[in-house]
Amino acid sequence: MILNSQSHGRWLCLLLAATATSLIPEARADETIGVASVVRNNVSGVLVSGTVKVDPGASVVRNEIMRTAEDSSAKLVFTDSTNLAIGPNSTVKLDRFVSSGPSSYGKATIDVAKGVFRFTTGHSDKRAYEINTGAATIGVRGTILEGEATPRKTRLHVVEGVVDVRTKNGKLCEFHAGQSAVITDTACKPTYGFDPDFSPELIEVQEFSQLQMGAQGVFGAESLAMFVLPAAAVAGGVAAAATGAQQSPPANNLTQELLLDASHPLLAISY
Repeated sequence: MILNSQSHGRWLCLLLAATATSLIPEARADETIGVASVVRNNVSGVLVSGTVKVDPGASVVRNEIMRTAEDSSAKLVFTDSTNLAIGPNSTVKLDRFVSSGPSSYGKATIDVAKGVFRFTTGHSDKRAYEINTGAATIGVRGTILEGEATPRKTRLHVVEGVVDVRTKNGKLCEFHAGQSAVITDTACKPTYGFDPDFSPELIEVQEFSQLQMGAQGVFGAESLAMFVLPAAAVAGGVAAAATGAQQSPPANNLTQELLLDASHPLLAISY
């Protein structure tokens, strides 16, 4: 087949566009995005491949659903030094993480289906962070915030910085340091302070790069660019080779395993 110059030019543009699309650095479903730096009692991670017990130093991956049982909690430190503390009886999905460098994200989305959480921004551009709850989308602008989410209501307290809130019905609200609110589908009502009663180790900010040697699973303290584990080393979102965790068999009914019912619309896993 002989191509004229015009056809050749169109073909070249299509090839370059396809190549550029394939190079978009969004994390793979099995790509490690951080570690569980603190784990108290019963914490588990869920992916399509099954459910594992999460131990201190275990890796966490994109699309993993983190669950804490009663009297249990966890603190996750992501590769950009963002900290996420999760309180008892909580369910959180680590949704969309798009890399913009070795230790930063162009987009980082966390879905809190239920429970108490504390969020501290890391090194990424502050506009990259977004927290979804059943009632609203919270845009983070360089801040520390605490919240409690249920399917229809979110309580929020801004410790530092500013957050933008957009309710499911489109109402926009802005809250500054020291302000608290009760958020529903249709309203953002200012209220008095919110105290989630986090334990001290969940409040203390601890950067990923400052974790002790060996606390990062298979990573060394200096190897911040090496966040991809071999597929065999990743079992349901936790590095079993590093933690010795035993994976339970995949659920026969994935819908039941992931609690994908009407009250948990944030938990759907997509690849």
